[in-house]
Amino acid sequence: MAGYLFLLAVAGGIVFAIWNYRRKAAASKAASAARFEQMFNGRTQTAASPQPSSPAAAPASESSAPAKAPAAAPATPPAATQRLLGQAESLLYYLLKAGLPDFEVFAGVSLARVVGAPGNGRDREQQLRRLSQYQLDFVICDKSMRVVAVVDVESAAGAGTAGDQSFKSDILRQAGIRVVRVNPAAPPRREQIRVLISGEPPQKDG
Repeated sequence: MAGYLFLLAVAGGIVFAIWNYRRKAAASKAASAARFEQMFNGRTQTAASPQPSSPAAAPASESSAPAKAPAAAPATPPAATQRLLGQAESLLYYLLKAGLPDFEVFAGVSLARVVGAPGNGRDREQQLRRLSQYQLDFVICDKSMRVVAVVDVESAAGAGTAGDQSFKSDILRQAGIRVVRVNPAAPPRREQIRVLISGEPPQKDG
């Protein structure tokens, strides 16, 4: 009888040990599964949620970017002059064209285009630069484009303009070019134009 009870106690201990082992294994497996699920859910939420931008980094990136210069306003294009010649100059131009049909008439020519400067190098460039500051009202050329005369319109301006006209006349006469002064208030008649340009008296009939 005692041996039977001993075997029964041993068998009961073995069954209890197996049950206890399975219970602990099941509990450990459940805990591991819970921890895995918790970690998985936490990583998913971290990856899905956008990271907030650092408020300190934004001004730094903006300050590091080069500032754009304001766009320059388009420059106003220059307007064309309404008339190349004034009313008095236009009248004189047409008188010269009508009175000199076998000549060419040019308006507003630089003095440096009509007379040359002696010498060479820097001195000549300076003289040409000075001559280019003066404009001739009308230049008369023959058909070979040789300058035969210059027509200068008298001005009612001050002494400065009179000095410029005197300087131009002196330079042209030294170059052997005839200078004709014309008063715009009393322009010459058509038949007088050729006489003024050539300097020859009109031919008398008979």
